[in-house]
Amino acid sequence: MTSRERVLRAIEFRGPDRIPISHGLLPGAIDNYGERLRDVFRRYPGDFSGQTGEYRGTENNPHYQRGQETDDWGCTWVNLGLGTEGQVRGHPLADWSALATYHPPDPYAGDWPQCRQPRKDHEHYITIGGGGGRLFERMHFLRGYDRLLIDIAERRPEIEALRDLVLDHTLTRLERQLESYDCDGVSYMDDWGAQDRLMIRPERWRELFKPAYKRIADLVHSAGKKFHFHSDGHIMAIVDDFIALGVDALNPQFSCMPLQELAAKCRRRVCIASDIDRQHVLPFGTPQQVREYVRRVCELFATPAGGLIGHGEVGPDVRPENAEAMLKAFGDFSPRAP
Repeated sequence: MTSRERVLRAIEFRGPDRIPISHGLLPGAIDNYGERLRDVFRRYPGDFSGQTGEYRGTENNPHYQRGQETDDWGCTWVNLGLGTEGQVRGHPLADWSALATYHPPDPYAGDWPQCRQPRKDHEHYITIGGGGGRLFERMHFLRGYDRLLIDIAERRPEIEALRDLVLDHTLTRLERQLESYDCDGVSYMDDWGAQDRLMIRPERWRELFKPAYKRIADLVHSAGKKFHFHSDGHIMAIVDDFIALGVDALNPQFSCMPLQELAAKCRRRVCIASDIDRQHVLPFGTPQQVREYVRRVCELFATPAGGLIGHGEVGPDVRPENAEAMLKAFGDFSPRAP
């Protein structure tokens, strides 16, 4: 069974030979552990294209280095140099009066192929980042997080205009991507949860954002691709909504929610890309504690038919031995198709 077949079978509940693996890695982890960590990922290669273990640190990625930069949308990022993404401190729409003359970046900009590119990797599952991702996040990058939440609560009319501006850019860019590249799935992300609850009322989320995600999901599915969605935080209140709008593989933050309750909502309904507890267990646990956590995750979410992609984000504070314990355990505790 090829890696591509394995991932598709897991997502579609058609009996993979084992739990497929998706590497998760922040550049700062390579800065800290270098070849030791690369060796771990080489020994446990991912089933997704490009996951060979030849990962680089922050040396060629200014976005993860100490300093300040302004992105294509005019948002200013400040990074303290911890090997992770920084924070937006400059918001071009901090004053709503700027919205009337604001223009997003050209969705057609970049080195686009003139015709559909032939698939070079037939063995692995290929995903692309859908239209740049981050509908809600881009909105608060532009407006400012606190201001945006107040605007949503107060039902400011500018909110829908800003949402549509970002959504139109996403859909235009995604449509071009789907025309240009042969892939298996589209990855999208938006962090919606705080540590213990959703950032806004679920009813307001369904009113403002669920229809937008449905348009993205429909575009992905119309092209015959799988829709992958990542969201950090406590999102239990909208997990059923993600399933209803057509997410094929959901990557939630495990450490914020009761795993058994989450599994009850998701098991056999949607494939879960796991998030091995990166707040507590992966960085601060022992290899044996990591292994036991993965075992529990496999028991809760994996079935012989599929339903689980083994994933855990290795950040700068995760030791190589814990990363190896995680990756090895996914293989050891894989349920086997009959």
